[in-house]
Amino acid sequence: MKRSDAGVTLVEMVIVFALIGIITAISLPKLANSTDVLAVRSARQEVASYISQARALSIQTGRIARFIRNGNSIQLTVTNTSGGSTLIGSQNLGSGNGVTLAASPSDTITFDPRGVLLAGAFVTSPKIRVSRNGVQDSVCVVGWGKVSISQCQLAQ
Repeated sequence: MKRSDAGVTLVEMVIVFALIGIITAISLPKLANSTDVLAVRSARQEVASYISQARALSIQTGRIARFIRNGNSIQLTVTNTSGGSTLIGSQNLGSGNGVTLAASPSDTITFDPRGVLLAGAFVTSPKIRVSRNGVQDSVCVVGWGKVSISQCQLAQ
């Protein structure tokens, strides 16, 4: 009668677990960085969407629309018939995506009723910078009010 030696030894199991540990240790920093990249991209798209919505609302309603950065929050407002502002949307990207927002040269991007950027005081096009753990990206408003990601990256 033959005895079967099926199974694995303790030494083989330790080697496999050690290899899994080494591979995990090597890949964790890359995974952490990729979550930062994805959070920044998501927040950048949200900022670009809000700015585009502000421009579209100004054209659609024939009123002044504003994109406002307040800390790490973004807001979209439209002037109403009485001259005040109506809040259309608001989102806190700091708590949602864990990102930090910075704006230059101003925290407010204003579009006139034709959808044209009101940039009388601006020498450069408005830029919103999104960052998290050293990963950063930007959204710019160029020309007459076009929202751009690619031209903003060239200017960085």
